Amino acid sequence: MNQLSNPLDIPEILSRVGLYIPLWVYPDRNSTRNRRPRFTPQHLLNCILVSRTWYNILLPILWFTLDDISIPSVFRSEQNLIRHGRHLRILELSRPIPAVPLKLLPHNLLHLDLSRFSNNARAKDLVLQNTRLQSLHWQGGDFHRDDYGTLDAKALSKRLRRLQDLHLECWKLDKGFMNLLRRNPGLRRLALEYVTGEIYQTRALDNHCHQEAANDDSNNDDEPENGEEEEEEEEEEGQDGEIQLSYLSSLTVCKDVGSGTLEELVRLCPRLEELSWTGSTDSDLKQLTKNLRDCCPGLSALTYSTVEINEDESAYATLLQSIPRLVELLIRIPTLGDRFTDALVKHAPTLEILDLKIENHHGLSHANLKRILTSCHQITALSIEGSRWGADLFSFDWACSRLSRLLLQGLHSMTRGQVAEADNASVATIYGWTATASETEAGMERTATDTIRPYGETSLMHKVSAGFFKKLLLHLQAMVHLQSFVLNGVEYTRQSFV
Repeated sequence: MNQLSNPLDIPEILSRVGLYIPLWVYPDRNSTRNRRPRFTPQHLLNCILVSRTWYNILLPILWFTLDDISIPSVFRSEQNLIRHGRHLRILELSRPIPAVPLKLLPHNLLHLDLSRFSNNARAKDLVLQNTRLQSLHWQGGDFHRDDYGTLDAKALSKRLRRLQDLHLECWKLDKGFMNLLRRNPGLRRLALEYVTGEIYQTRALDNHCHQEAANDDSNNDDEPENGEEEEEEEEEEGQDGEIQLSYLSSLTVCKDVGSGTLEELVRLCPRLEELSWTGSTDSDLKQLTKNLRDCCPGLSALTYSTVEINEDESAYATLLQSIPRLVELLIRIPTLGDRFTDALVKHAPTLEILDLKIENHHGLSHANLKRILTSCHQITALSIEGSRWGADLFSFDWACSRLSRLLLQGLHSMTRGQVAEADNASVATIYGWTATASETEAGMERTATDTIRPYGETSLMHKVSAGFFKKLLLHLQAMVHLQSFVLNGVEYTRQSFV
C-alpha cells in the first residue's frame, strides 16, 4: 500500500497555508504612532529554506508586495526589484525607477503607487506596461512649486481598462481624460488632487445621470489586436458618447486655483456614497449642490471645505438639504446659524460623524449648539472648531451617549485659563484622565485617520480655565464609550483605557 503523502507536499495546500504566515504587521487602529505596516519576513523566509518545492511555492507570496518605505533596505535593492519583478502585484515606490530595460521591470502589477517622486518618462512607461492595473496612485509634480505634469490620458486609455481605484495628483487634464473614464467604467474610487483643466461635458450628462450606461466590453478581458484597438479608440474619440461611472462610490476632489468645472464629475456617478470636496473658494458650491440633488440620491458621507468662504449660511444649508440621508459630515461653514442648524438636525436620525469648523464664532448661538447636542443621538465622533463654548452647555444631558471621539479646537478666550491656575493636565489626573501633551500632533493624526478630520490649521495650545475644564470632565464621565478626547490640541485619555 502506498504511503500517504504529507499534505504540505501538495502545492495547492502549501500555497494556501503560506497566505496565513505573518508577513505584514499592521498597527492597531488606535495607535498614535506610525501607522504604516511593519515588514516581518522571518517566518516566511524560514519556510522558504525547507526545500526547493517550498521555495518555488512561497517565494511569490514573499514578493507579492514591495513597499520601499516599509521594508528594510536589504530587500528594496534594485536587484530584487528586477529579479522578483514577475512576482510583484503591489508596488509602492519612493525612489526613481531603475535605469534598466523596461522588460526587466514588473509587468503583472495590480496596484502601483508612484506618489512620492516627480513624474518622468520611465514612470509613464512602467504604468503603460502594466495593463492589468486595478489601482493607480500617480503624482505628476509638486503644487508647492506650481509644477504640474501633462497627463497622457490618450495613451492610458488605450492600455488601462480595469481600473477600480484611480488617484491623480498635480496633473494637467485635457479632453483625453474623459476617454480614460469611459474606458474604465468599473471605477469604484476616484481622487483628483491639485489638477488643472476641467471636466468636459458630454451629451449624456444632463439626460442620463440616473441611468446605468451599457458598456459592451466592460466584461471583456481579452485585449484586441493593436490595429483593432487603435481603430476603436479613434472612433470613440470622434464621438461625444455617454460616460457613466455606475460603480463609483467614492469621489475625492481637491481643487487648485487653475481647476475648471470639476463639479460636473458628480453627474457621472449615480451611485456615489462618499464625496470629499476641498478647494480655494466656494464659488462652485451652488452648482455642486444642484448636481448632488439631481444625480446622487445615495450620498451618505460628505466633506466640504474651502479656504475662502464667500457664500452665506443659506447656501450651506441648501447643500445639506440636497442630500436625503447623511451619516458622516465634515464641513467648514461661515457661521452656525438657524438655517444651517435646521438643515443639520434633519439628519439627526442617521448622523454618526460630525465635524464642524465654524469660521465666524462670534455669531454663534449657544441655542443652536444645544439643538445639535440634544438631537443627534447617533453621533459617535464629534469635532467642533472655532466655537464659543460656555459652561452652560454642560447644564443639560447630551443625546450622543454613544460618543467615542471628541475634538474641541480653538475655544473662545472666555474659557482661557489664568497663569496662576493649576494646569489642565493636573486637573485631568484628578478626574481620571491622562494628558498626552507631548503626543499632541500624533493624537491629532490619529483622530484624523480614524473618525474626526481636522482641517490642518495650527492648534491653539493655551489651557482653558480650571472651572470650565472641571465641568467638562464631570460631564464626560457619564459617556462610557468615550476613550479619549482632544481639547485645544492636547489629547486626554481615560485612565481605564491607558
